[in-house]
Amino acid sequence: MSSRVVVLGGGYAGVSAAKRLARSSVDLAVTLVNPRSEFVERIRLHQYVAGNHHAVTDLRLVVPESTKLLIGTADRIDPDNGRIHLADTTVEYDHLIYAVGSREWTGGIDGAAAHAFTLGTFEEAQATRTRLRDLPDHSSIVVIGGGLTGIETAAELAGMGTGATIHLITDTQLAPSVGNRARNYIRRHLTAAGVVITEGTAVRRVNPEDVVLATGTTIASDLTIISTGAIQPDLARVSNLPTSPTGALTVGPNLVSEGAPNIVAAGDAALISGIPLRMSCQAATPSGIHAAETVLRVIEGREPKRLKPKFTGQAISLGRTSGVLQGSNLKDRPRGWAILTGPPAAYAKEKVCSNTLRFGHFGKLSYSWS
Repeated sequence: MSSRVVVLGGGYAGVSAAKRLARSSVDLAVTLVNPRSEFVERIRLHQYVAGNHHAVTDLRLVVPESTKLLIGTADRIDPDNGRIHLADTTVEYDHLIYAVGSREWTGGIDGAAAHAFTLGTFEEAQATRTRLRDLPDHSSIVVIGGGLTGIETAAELAGMGTGATIHLITDTQLAPSVGNRARNYIRRHLTAAGVVITEGTAVRRVNPEDVVLATGTTIASDLTIISTGAIQPDLARVSNLPTSPTGALTVGPNLVSEGAPNIVAAGDAALISGIPLRMSCQAATPSGIHAAETVLRVIEGREPKRLKPKFTGQAISLGRTSGVLQGSNLKDRPRGWAILTGPPAAYAKEKVCSNTLRFGHFGKLSYSWS
């Protein structure tokens, strides 16, 4: 009989896993379960909010024809009996690839859960985009978080031409994952675009019409967007599977769950030997492929290999006309000066995004830019 493999989650990791399974000579019946019928280009959600990209495509166009596509949200996993309970059906599996992704965390700042918007999921981005469209010109917008998502969001909003004042606030230095020269370039570009940057200062509270900094300073805000960290869905926790404090499924170096040997995790839904994967298609894609390889090895009675994440750099968009490409070593630490800046980097970033979907690297064991 065919081995029943269910891939839970249709993001970069889940689709990559389904692609790899479809190329296998092993007799498989693969089902991909996803809450929506579209593939969401999470790396473009800041563009979706600004209104210059749709950020979704038909999931059927990127999933192999041999993969059954089931639209629905998993409520609970029954690992003892190999079942996934959805709202109106149950799916049985012999092997499960857990690739449900993550969303933005708003729990670290008082009032953020009630009054801030995020870009962690398509639905959250939709709400942010709706709020943005309702704002009058010359509004005040606060972006909390100086990582890559916060930077790209602030730059995209500054390029909309609405006359809005964009504040970017971070409790650390700006862009902590890049080198000093790349960081200085980002800082100069944002400042020239009119973004007001506050570094090294935490936000104490988010109110409906302003944010309050730890220093006591109050900044008016008609729209507050938070991008300070990730939290995983509660699915693994409510299914009594071992999880991290943020809800990530804890797995060993070969991606096998510590609580269920026929469950393998991929992408930022996993905590691998105590280490989370960075939120990026650069990390999610190869981990999805590796998760599929692990399942195939288990089916064939071979020892699964350990995942060895390899990184090449970070591509950062600064609106539609500029960007930064920062090289890194294999452990994701910045190396040397940025490879490209300005319009050439913006062009390269766009090619990265479009090629990730078009050619995907979904079916290839490769490490693309994130």
